[in-house]
Amino acid sequence: MSHTSHSHDHDFVMKDSKIGSNEKRTIFVVILTFVTMVIEVSFGYITGSMALLADGWHMASHVGALGISVIAYRLARSRRLNDKFTFGAGKFIPLGGYTSALMLGFVAIFMGIESVTRFLNPTQIEFSTAIGVSVLGLIVNLASALLLWNSHDHHHHDHANSKEHVHDHNHRSALVHVIADAFTSVLAIIALVCGKYFGWNWADPVMGIVGSIVILKWAFGLCKATVWELLDGNSKSIKKDEIRDLFSEEQGVEITDLHVWRIAPNAHACEIMVFNNSPKGTDYYRQKILEHFSIEHIIIEEKLCKH
Repeated sequence: MSHTSHSHDHDFVMKDSKIGSNEKRTIFVVILTFVTMVIEVSFGYITGSMALLADGWHMASHVGALGISVIAYRLARSRRLNDKFTFGAGKFIPLGGYTSALMLGFVAIFMGIESVTRFLNPTQIEFSTAIGVSVLGLIVNLASALLLWNSHDHHHHDHANSKEHVHDHNHRSALVHVIADAFTSVLAIIALVCGKYFGWNWADPVMGIVGSIVILKWAFGLCKATVWELLDGNSKSIKKDEIRDLFSEEQGVEITDLHVWRIAPNAHACEIMVFNNSPKGTDYYRQKILEHFSIEHIIIEEKLCKH
């Protein structure tokens, strides 16, 4: 007897066209950031501008972080890896986001330490060159952010009673990186203009400290969200009580064990144990749950109540 008609795969990421679109856009942003980095570092050495060099190597850290996002997409969309993992390779998406968030946190800490050092030991700043570099960095980061934002998940998948936001943490981390860079460029431009025209040299390190605190907060938020998913935290979009409520009015039905968690950016798994005085068969519960919630992997066990 053939089993092909009952086969069940877990390539949820490969089936998700949005993930493929996000990957292509992230690759384009990596190329754009890398080219800008090479230009800035090259001209930094040619002109002897420390500001250009510093911004160029700062861009390099973002090339690394965005590169991690691209690698995570490739791993998550690998058919070989999807066959090796219990629920497919979807967890590579939040893993990429988590790694990227850690990098962002380290950049923010380094930026804060450097800013405090500069505040305590002021150095001479070439304002005109530094402003030019910051403006160039801002343009590149705004272009990157716009490209990634157009691919940001604003669409929802309709269920009968719920709407669920797609969580591509890998894409979110890439977007946070370029927004953080654009944010620091804006702060730098404000500080440098204040320094050049008002003589407020202290504004540059102060803005650096402010920027590092804000970015550290973003990195922490991203870490928190990705860790929750990596450690199979309860789904935040499909509530367990909502599933229990579907059967709350049925006599003799008792749900004793229920688990709902995310296994890919747009896929959930559910395991449920039902005790019933008059068993109805697992298909009854499966159909009723799937009428209200989008769950890609569902396991139901029904047992007769013993009195």
